[in-house]
Formats: sequence, C-alpha cells, structure tokens
Amino acid sequence: MSDPARSHRDLVMGALAGQAALAARSAARTLYDAGGREVLPGVAQTGLQTVLTRTAAEAVAASAPSLLTDVAAQAGAAEVAGVAVVATARAAVAQIARTAARAGLVGLVVDAAFGAAEGVVAYRRGTMTGKQACVHATVEAGTGAASTSVGVLVAAGAVALTGGLAAPAVMAIGTGTALAAKLGLKRLFVRGRASAPVAPLPAAS
Repeated sequence: MSDPARSHRDLVMGALAGQAALAARSAARTLYDAGGREVLPGVAQTGLQTVLTRTAAEAVAASAPSLLTDVAAQAGAAEVAGVAVVATARAAVAQIARTAARAGLVGLVVDAAFGAAEGVVAYRRGTMTGKQACVHATVEAGTGAASTSVGVLVAAGAVALTGGLAAPAVMAIGTGTALAAKLGLKRLFVRGRASAPVAPLPAAS
C-alpha cells in the first residue's frame, strides 16, 4: 500500500517540475532555432522525442498516475496563456538556468518540509533517532532540489535538440524526469547508508 503523504508529495513535486519545464519551453525553442536543430538529424530528433515522452509517461504513471490527466489540462491552459519570447541564445540559456534554479529552490523547500514531518513522526514512533530524522530531512531536501532542477533541464534540452515538442509532452518530460530522478537519488542514498561501515562497539572491560 502506498504512503498517502508520499503520494501527495509526488503530486506536488511532479506538478512543480512540469510547470517549470513548460516555462522554459520558449527559451529552449530559441536554442533550437539558434543551432540546436543542426545537432541531430531529423530521424534522431523524432526518435529522441518518442523515447523521452514514452519514458516520462511511464515514470509519471508509476509514481503519480493522476498527474497524467492534470498535465494535459495544465499544458492546454498554459498554451492559451502564452509565454514570453526570448530573442537571443544567450538570454535563452540564462532564462532556462534561472527557471531550473527557481524550481530547485522550491523543490528543496517542499521536500524539506515533507522530510521534516516524516522525521518527526518516525522519531515519535521510535523508528528513528533525532540524528537520523535530521539526516532524513536533509536528504529529502537535497534530492528534491536536484531532481526538480534536472526535470526542467532535461525537458528544456529535449526542446533545444528536437524543437517540435508540444506543451503536454514538455510537461510530461519535466514531471517524469523529476520523479524518476527523485526515486533514483533516494535509492542511491539508501544504498550508501546501508553499505557504510558500522562503528565497532567498545570492548568490554
């Protein structure tokens, strides 16, 4: 059975990454027009679009399936609203970097709050020490910041290299990449803690 709090966190973080990815779409398209279209041949561009979109959709379906319908609705509304046009490649890179950094900061705050709440509950139940609860909150915050930023950057990179991604696909890539990165980073930290050497007990006198 899935943890309701964690499922809610996945919904929040996935939506955040998807919206930020869509915000970077116009700047990424500027990079495509400025030379990104020359990096890959047309067949490779189409293949990359297909692989990224399919993989992202599978990641969203596994972690936060209700986001699949939300992504399409939110992307449609954003498409109607429109986004600012970026004139130069340098400005586009700067805008993408700012968007990813802002998304990462929000991801840090959101996951830190969820991690702190989980740590407090675990501490009260006796399943974590105070130090372990603090480490848990720190890991959640760090992985939240990194995964959200990665989601934005991967989606922007996909647009910069292939150009023709529709808004729902961009949001799906941002959302799915962020959720997959979060899961991968958490597993990496858990594996690292499990393999860390245990301090020997003091010898009996």
